[in-house]
Amino acid sequence: MDGDCFRAASRGAADVTPKQRDIMKHALGVGRGNKPGWRNHFVTGPGSDDYADCEALVEAGMMMKRTGGPLSGGDPVYRVTDAGQDALVGRPKSAQPAGEGEK
Repeated sequence: MDGDCFRAASRGAADVTPKQRDIMKHALGVGRGNKPGWRNHFVTGPGSDDYADCEALVEAGMMMKRTGGPLSGGDPVYRVTDAGQDALVGRPKSAQPAGEGEK
């Protein structure tokens, strides 16, 4: 993991609000249902309605944060972690096949 990537220990899915679930679904490109989407990124920055929720998801281990660049207008870029994806589909961490966790 490089210096621009931050993640805290997971506290669990119980702390995730409906708005935060929607943010993670949007980041993954999920429409309806619980199937994985086609992307994994979400851009937001200080002053936006979603920024505090994304920061809370990073703290909970449900998202990772990278420093933004020209393509994101300098705003941070967030990615949903395996733990966040597990929380969205209701899959317990122990159901993950061996060797497929976050690195």
